[in-house]
Amino acid sequence: MNTKIQATLAATLLASTLLAAPASAEVLALTGATVHPVSSDPIPDGTVLIEDGRITAVGSDIVAPPGARIIDLDGLHLYPGFVHPASQLGLREINSVAGTIDTAEMGSVNAALRAEVAFNHDSMLLPASVAGGILSAHVVPGGGLIQGSSAVLELDGWSWEEMVLKAPVGMHMEFPPAAVDDENNEDLARIEQVLDQARHHLRASEAARAGTAPAPMRNDQLEALAPLLRGEQPLFIRANRYDVIEKALDWAQDQGFEDLVLMTSPDVQYLAERLARDGIPVILQNVYALPSRRWEPYDMAFVAAARLAEAGVQFAISDDGNDAANARNLPFQAGTAAAHGLDKLSALRSVTLWPAQILGLGDELGSIEVGKRASLFAASGDPLEPMTRIERVWIAGAEYDLMRDPGRRAYERYRERNRQAQGR
Repeated sequence: MNTKIQATLAATLLASTLLAAPASAEVLALTGATVHPVSSDPIPDGTVLIEDGRITAVGSDIVAPPGARIIDLDGLHLYPGFVHPASQLGLREINSVAGTIDTAEMGSVNAALRAEVAFNHDSMLLPASVAGGILSAHVVPGGGLIQGSSAVLELDGWSWEEMVLKAPVGMHMEFPPAAVDDENNEDLARIEQVLDQARHHLRASEAARAGTAPAPMRNDQLEALAPLLRGEQPLFIRANRYDVIEKALDWAQDQGFEDLVLMTSPDVQYLAERLARDGIPVILQNVYALPSRRWEPYDMAFVAAARLAEAGVQFAISDDGNDAANARNLPFQAGTAAAHGLDKLSALRSVTLWPAQILGLGDELGSIEVGKRASLFAASGDPLEPMTRIERVWIAGAEYDLMRDPGRRAYERYRERNRQAQGR
């Protein structure tokens, strides 16, 4: 990342939820489509009214007000935009070109890093993702042990400041796998040392504000951990192997972190009952993972989401987060889970409403409901199916030009060529 450690003033301005201004003040009536609110039953021949970038009415008997622009979507299906729960979109462009990857800093402790500051609003991967229905993404940092804070951004805008919906979302940490068998693990000791220092710094700062002690020396890394230690933001802890997940959960409990989100692999299914009991939400990464043990069935990863659902765990389905070029394929991961035991509505919610709720934006994104941002798309059918085509997209009420996607431009160009060739 090029500019991550920012002045205290700038960090304070973005320390709380930021909601970009809606893009359109037009009254828009989307009519004729089957509306899939996700939070309730589908509405055949439904109407969605949009004003000032917000949904103002949803139903089958809605009358468009005089002057509204009416868009007929007869034969299409209207869905809320997908919310990618953990991506490096905007931080990573081409995996094989190091100069286009801006996900991590040197060193193991980078608490002051803010993902939104490094976000490339002009990434070529954003139009492709939008064409796949991904209209917002939780952009997460990577590298090191304490990795910095994440942000949720809408995938259309002229700057990261304009696109930020929430920042910071939470502090991210990689739990060291070697700590499972090593009580004196150096990496875990380093994490605990930094957290202890941050707690001392926080107490000193509070004492200074109360006028009972001098102010401590400024330290951006320790100050960035203060919201986490005050319980004002969640800890996103990454652990993949079964025993590492279990160790990480024990450690977080010992540290007193009650607001916890687990970012993990399909191995998490083996701890589903504990996660449900403790109310810990999960970002399930990479439904397409291969089994890692000889005794596991071929579909071990495919059924992980269904087993979380059966246990009552709140979860969101994600890809592995490192392949931003394929973020557009997020819905197909949910579709695969649906083909292996997860009910279809839960699969849809796992990439719309549930990630929005886990990320603290359940009142803004993830379903077609009155008061929410009008970020939605019209598709030819079930969007979890690869053959479905997304025909039109609106982000915060403004229609998005899908021809910004290079892949779609190439498709249309060569389709036209075939038409011309057949007409000769």
